[in-house]
Parts: sequence; C-alpha cells; structure tokens
Amino acid sequence: MKNPIPLQGTGAVGGDQKNQHDSLLNRRRRWLQALPNGLAIAVMTAGSLPLLAIYVWMVLVSFSDSGLIPTKFTLSHWSFLWSELNINGYVYPNVWVVFLNTLFIAVGTAVFEVAFSLMAGYAISQTKFPGRSILLQSTILTHAFPAITGLIAAFYILNTTGLLNTLTGIMALKILGGIPMSTWIIKGFFDEVPKELTWAAQTDGCGKFKIFYTVFLPKIWPGVAAISLFAFLSGWGEYVMVSVFIFDDKINTLSIIIKSLFNETSSASYGLVMALATFYMLPCVILYFFSQKALSNMKM
Repeated sequence: MKNPIPLQGTGAVGGDQKNQHDSLLNRRRRWLQALPNGLAIAVMTAGSLPLLAIYVWMVLVSFSDSGLIPTKFTLSHWSFLWSELNINGYVYPNVWVVFLNTLFIAVGTAVFEVAFSLMAGYAISQTKFPGRSILLQSTILTHAFPAITGLIAAFYILNTTGLLNTLTGIMALKILGGIPMSTWIIKGFFDEVPKELTWAAQTDGCGKFKIFYTVFLPKIWPGVAAISLFAFLSGWGEYVMVSVFIFDDKINTLSIIIKSLFNETSSASYGLVMALATFYMLPCVILYFFSQKALSNMKM
C-alpha cells in the first residue's frame, strides 16, 4: 500500500486560523473588560463638562463689561484688588482683610485638625486600650446627624467661652467637627503600614515618636495631604457658621461678601460678582494642583 501524499500547507493554514481566532477572542475580552471603565469615564465626563463650562463662563464674565454674555475685555471688575469696594455708597471691608480672615480660618482648621487627627489615628490604630472599638465607632456616629442641629449648642458654648463673634470660635468649631472623619481616614493609612517595619524600628531602639516620623509619616503622606486638603476647603468655604456666629462686618469672610453682593445684583454688576467669585476660587485651585500628586497615590 502506497503512503498517502500529505497536503502541503494544511497545518500552517490551520495554525493561522487558530491564531486569528485566539486573537479575536483576546480583543473581544479586552473590550469587555474595558467597557465598564469606558462607561464610567463617559458618565463622569458628561457630568463634568457642564460644571467646567460654568467655571469657564464665570471667569470670562469677570473680564467682560457686558453683563452675562462676555464680549469686550476689561479689568474694571477686578478693581477691588487695589481700591475699596463701594456699592451705592456702602463701603465693603477691604478685600485683602477679608481674604486674611478667610485664610485664618482655613489654615488654622487644616493645621490643628490634621495634628489632632494624626495623634488620634495613630493611637487608635497602633495601641490597644479599653473602649477602643467604641471610640472608633463614635468617630462615624458624629456624622450621622446634620451639622445644622448643633448650632444652638455651639452658640451656647461660644457664648460661654467668650469666643462668640470671633474667627477663633469659628475655627474651633470647624476643627472639632472635622476631627472624627479625618481620624477615621488617617487610621486606614496607619493600618496599611507593615508591622515588620515597626518591629525593626523597635529593635533598633527607636522610641514611639521616632517611629512615628521615620516609619509611619513617609508611608501615610498621601493621607495627610488628603485630610489637609479637605480640612482647608472646609474652613475656606464655611458660610453657615460665619453668618450665624459673626455679627461684626469687619471680620467677615469672602463667602459672606459674595452672598451680600448677590443680594445687591441690581446695583452690583454680575462681572463684579464673578470676579470676586473667581478670586475666591483661586486658592482652592492652586492648593489642588500642589496636592494632586499626593492624592493620586491614595489607595481607594
């Protein structure tokens, strides 16, 4: 019996078809895996574009002399930076004084809230003591109630301590209100630090404080940046407490001035309001760009 003559190229053709089929399956699998991310990006983009358009429009109107529709360029609305703000004979406080008032609350809130939260988060994460679990749960329980419900109690406390109608009183309220959530956030970063690093530092003779700033602090830096940013923005954007507990126009903040100008839109131009709103927004934007790298390193 003669040996059958093999078909030339049959194996190569079959292999090519299999490779094409596998490649098609791989591409389809990658598309399916990327679909949820693509949809999420599309939804976030669709939701962000209107907000971005509002901010762009706000900046354009602040440099325009024609009301709500930007046309001609002008710097007249920004004159509050070098002269007094006078609306129908009423002279508003100097904008730089108001800016420093707002900055005092924001920076003070950020510094003290971060400092206390670091100490509390470190203690809760790295030590064992009676009532630890109850204390940890209470940090979240404080946010279960609307902040507005505590205004009466806050008024009584500020009045008793002599901090009513002071920027220090507002800052103290912001710090006390923000510590629980900041502690909860930073505790998670302390928990992520490997125990082996702590044991090695203890073996080398390091004390608690040295372990904190040589072992933990470099590892939790993104968390510190995050709660610092949140605390600053909380203090910078505060309106309710300032409007309730501050009675002296000389120690107002930018949020109060902008709200007052919105009430006077029949007299004050929209360009002036938008210019002051843009000025109010600038520190937040600058701080975000400086902290963006640290925030991108956060584990979500």
